[in-house]
Amino acid sequence: MKLRDQVTSVKIPSDLPGRWLTASFAILFGTFTLHGACVAQEARPAIVTSLHGSGGVHAPDAMTAQGSLGQLTDQPITAGEMVHISVFGAPDFTVTTRVAENGDIPYPMLGQFHLAGLKSAEAAANIEKQLKQANLLADPHVLVTVDGSAGWITVLGEVRNPGIYPPMGKHQLSDVLAAAGGLTANTGRVIEISKPGPEEKKEFVAWDPTMHNTQSYGQLVEPGDRVIVRGCGIAYIAGRVAKPGAYSLCGSSRMTLSEVVALAGGDLPLSADKHTYIIRSAKNGTRTVQEIDLGKVLHARAIDPIIREDDMIYVSPSAIKSALSQFENAAIAVAPPLLYVVHP
Repeated sequence: MKLRDQVTSVKIPSDLPGRWLTASFAILFGTFTLHGACVAQEARPAIVTSLHGSGGVHAPDAMTAQGSLGQLTDQPITAGEMVHISVFGAPDFTVTTRVAENGDIPYPMLGQFHLAGLKSAEAAANIEKQLKQANLLADPHVLVTVDGSAGWITVLGEVRNPGIYPPMGKHQLSDVLAAAGGLTANTGRVIEISKPGPEEKKEFVAWDPTMHNTQSYGQLVEPGDRVIVRGCGIAYIAGRVAKPGAYSLCGSSRMTLSEVVALAGGDLPLSADKHTYIIRSAKNGTRTVQEIDLGKVLHARAIDPIIREDDMIYVSPSAIKSALSQFENAAIAVAPPLLYVVHP
């Protein structure tokens, strides 16, 4: 048989065009699928090692957890601080909240969780443990960071550089005051520390500006507190003293009447020591007047009273002493002419 006859005798199936279209479509679909998989593989985030040693976390998540959401701290977490809890691969358990005054935070599915007193690593380990025990996550990886800027300390009053400062050192009062440039010469003996919260609580700390007693230096100041260094109290003295005026009460922890009189240069000769008065104002606006025998106080024959802030001391002049002094001066002025007249 000739070749032409062989070719002519080949029977072409009637459904060949349909099969060709189907094969072509399958090849085209497979090509696009393979290309999409390659693109997805290239766009997949890199895997970084978990901070807890096993497993992994997508790089963007790790950067978010370690970036602008605070920082790890080796200091105990305290009330008022803003904490960020990141659970890798479980965004429903990632929270940002402030530590309450009792040291607790609200946490999803776990209720109240106590964080105060724990470091970042300790808090993360405890949360991981609770999530496992509650069968919420099989292998949780938690990162706890603290936003220090949310709990800065405000320092006002008798300091050289009042302002807002981040917690530093061991959160001691002496550290905070040092950061504010130290104390001024007018520093009083009381420092007020106000705690944040719906009902502001105030704590008054005794302070020795002479630095002989350093017991209050270790007073703890927590993030968010406001520290007010009060100035010295002032007492006023007038009347028959050498230098009447206003005087600071910070020279002694308990300034007495004799000490204030000494600051004013002492009483003058024509004063009525028995009629020295201490005028004291109460918070309701009323005044009390106490009469003191200054002579007996200065000679240690009477109790030396304590002078308080805003007290007024008045040393009265003696009318009899003034009259006798005037008579004496007049007699001295008249005596020379009389001596001259009677001279033989």
